[in-house]
Amino acid sequence: MDIYLSVNNRAEVFMLPVVPPSFKVLKPQTANTFETVSRGELLLIGQSKLKGISFSSFFPIQGHNYSFLRNRDMWGWDYVDKLDSWIEQKLPIRLIITDTPINIAVAISNFEYEIKSDGDLRYTLELSEFNLLENNNAADDDTEEELTMSQYEELKQALINLSAIVTDIAAPMIYEAIDDNMPSWAREAVQAAVDAGVITGTGSGLGLSYTDLKTIVFLHRLGLIKQ
Repeated sequence: MDIYLSVNNRAEVFMLPVVPPSFKVLKPQTANTFETVSRGELLLIGQSKLKGISFSSFFPIQGHNYSFLRNRDMWGWDYVDKLDSWIEQKLPIRLIITDTPINIAVAISNFEYEIKSDGDLRYTLELSEFNLLENNNAADDDTEEELTMSQYEELKQALINLSAIVTDIAAPMIYEAIDDNMPSWAREAVQAAVDAGVITGTGSGLGLSYTDLKTIVFLHRLGLIKQ
């Protein structure tokens, strides 16, 4: 097994001199819990988050020519300087671990090291998966792909939803009544919730946030709001 780190399509690349004894791989996933009237708590499985990989080993200083070294082109502080340089330049890094399926673009989320009594540098490297945004058209291709009407409407709706989320974060909108101020996609579900007595309001109105609207619509589509 060998471990390679590279940047800029292998313009700079090096192999780790000492294979770590183990690797820790994280693959988190979002999950939201909602409280329903008839079924108690409901767990919604969301999108997976970015993968994370971390490991610890050491960089030997020059003169410590251990028999198990995988790379003798660099020594000790050379590795630290190279990683520090990539961090400063904010470069995505290609991580390849041979004899495994791991061949992914990553970013350094944490790099810690300490100097051992013999001069070697013990380190811990934490890497987070990095999604590279690729251009589907070649650089010398002047043709542009036109959106279909369906794709345009999907993009338009996504932008509307994103704009609403950003606005809600900056200055949360509170919906007090089922009127033109409330998004059209939410009105039917909110009315059903009011008719079923699920929503009683705050005295001055419904008092619903944008997040509340999404939750109510979701529950309504699941058939969990009944009179």
